This record gives sequence, structure tokens and C-alpha cells, in this order.
Amino acid sequence: MTPDSASAAARASALIVNEADRGVLLVAGSERASWLNGVVTCDVTRVAPGVAAFGLLLSKVGKIQSDLYVSAHGDRLSLALSAGTEAIARAELERMLVMEDADLSSGSDDLACLSLHGPKAVELANGVAASETGVTAAELDRTGLGGALLLVQRARVPAIVSELTARGGVLANDRAWLELRVERRVGAFGIDYGPTDNPHEAALDRVAVSWTKGCYLGQEVVFMQDARGKLKRRLVQLEVEGPCPAPGAPLTDAAGEVVGEVTSAVESALGGRPLALGRVRAPHHEPGVRLGVGGAFAVVRAEPV
Repeated sequence: MTPDSASAAARASALIVNEADRGVLLVAGSERASWLNGVVTCDVTRVAPGVAAFGLLLSKVGKIQSDLYVSAHGDRLSLALSAGTEAIARAELERMLVMEDADLSSGSDDLACLSLHGPKAVELANGVAASETGVTAAELDRTGLGGALLLVQRARVPAIVSELTARGGVLANDRAWLELRVERRVGAFGIDYGPTDNPHEAALDRVAVSWTKGCYLGQEVVFMQDARGKLKRRLVQLEVEGPCPAPGAPLTDAAGEVVGEVTSAVESALGGRPLALGRVRAPHHEPGVRLGVGGAFAVVRAEPV
């Protein structure tokens, strides 16, 4: 894959990302949607055949335990969870089950998810779902370029990927997905944010949180954070005026004090300068702030490229 092909595919067709490392939990029962809606941050009542949602499972103190894709899978809801979080998520979800008609089971051995990013993502996903049994497709846009989610039999992943590429999709390698998500300011759990962050610190407060639905686990803490408006740190996108920094590289203010670190970085094909994601302490995470990194400078961007 050439350096600019990831961006080109996501802007002209669809970039296919194999997310088979996500664990899958299935929720059955007549009250599955109403119960789950009272636990996770996204509005589960909007999830329906063809429509998925991106949300978070928080702790009671508002810290991110996992991010998740919620989609309809037959008469069940599926939760595609951040890699390595299935056990923690299941324990937390089971703790929240009291008298509801809802039942949890693991689907990880049988099911895997593929995400598609670009203007033709929904078309490609629906085309494959129509021609393959046991495949569910739903619209889910995480990059702002258009997107879709496929839930497929794990053993069929290679065949489904082949069909998607035959229809015009481009399979992403790790480098291509890194390039796209850094360009579009899409953080990754365990890399750019994790269990020590709340939704605001991970820059997911307006991405993965519904502000119109009722209560969910950690909701009071999230609401108070939003009302206060003061953050200790924030995940931001940086445009680097120098060599591409390595993850973990310190970010410094004008006085040379370390105020954050790079979490992901890439030699972007857009704009001719490296781009990075970084966790930056207040007040240095505001757009336009100039930070030092590796003997060069990086500017906090207001919007993704």
C-alpha cells in the first residue's frame, strides 16, 4: 500500500479494517435495549437493523473501561469491545443486571467485526450482507468520511474481505489504519486513551456520549465534568513542524516543561507534514497552542485534516 493510498481509499471508496481482535458480547431478552441503554453512554434505542452506535462502558467514577460498537444481530444486540476488555466488560455488565429480561453471552469464538471507512462503505457492506448468509451490516461513521460495520462469522473473515476488495474496497494494514485515524483524530483504546481517562479527556464527549438520553453508568460524573468545563488533559491532534515523533515523545511548553506526550504519529500524505495524536495537559491542549517535540514544534489543530 502506497503512502497516500489509505487516505485516497477512505476518501474515494472504502478502507477495510479487520477488527477481529475485538471481543463480542451478545445481549438477548425482551428488555435488552432498554437495559443496555441504562448502562452504556450511547443511545441504544437508536440501534436497529442497518444502524449501529459507538459508545463507551464507564466505571461508576466515569473512567473508560472499554469502547464498543453496538449493533443489531438477529434478535440480539452485539457489543464489539476493545481488544482485551471482554472479561472486565462482562463482569461489569453482569453486575448491572438485576431483574431485567436480558441475558449476556460471549460471541467472540464465532463472530468478528470489520469496519469500513469512506463514502462507499455502506454500499459495500450492504452488498456483502445481501449476498452472504450470517452477515449483518450497519451504518457507523467514526471518521466523518462515511462508515459501516460488518459482523461476520469469524471463520469467514478472509472470504468476506476478498469479496469486499473485489467490490472496490481497499484492505488496510496496520500502517494504513494508523494513518487514517491520526488524520481524522480517531483515538484507539489502550494507545491514545484508556482506563485512566474519562470521555472528555479522550475527546469522546461529543463522539460517544448521548446528551439527550437518561442515566447510564458514570453519567453523573460525566455531566459534572461537562458542567465545570475544566479538564486536566485532553487528547488532541498535532501538526508537526519537523520530523515525525515517536509515540511516547514528550511535549513541552515554551518554558521547556513537559506538558504531555505523543500517543500516535504518522507521516501523513496530507499537507506534507507529520501528524500526531497526543495527551496534553491544560491549558496547553487549546487549538493553536505551539508545543515543543523532539527539537521541533507541533501545533494543536482545531479540526482534523
